[in-house]
Amino acid sequence: MDAMPDCSVPSPDLVDQHLTAPHLPAACLGFDGSLARRLARAKARLDRLERDTGSRDLAALGAARIEFTQASRAVADDLIARGLDVSGD
Repeated sequence: MDAMPDCSVPSPDLVDQHLTAPHLPAACLGFDGSLARRLARAKARLDRLERDTGSRDLAALGAARIEFTQASRAVADDLIARGLDVSGD
């Protein structure tokens, strides 16, 4: 087994390199946790149903797709309402 490299001391080449923070719109800073949880739950359920090829319940799969779509739209609506600039479209 290969040993992991020792990363405890930073390389002198990296010490003076400054990284710029990615641009994060202010609208994303106060992201609604309940909307995020709803979207994550909907995605997890949809993924589980899509992987379960043994017992395809098409009604449940359709409902999961609808919930994922609605949760995605709710997140987008919230971001737009918070002032996320979407004028680039």
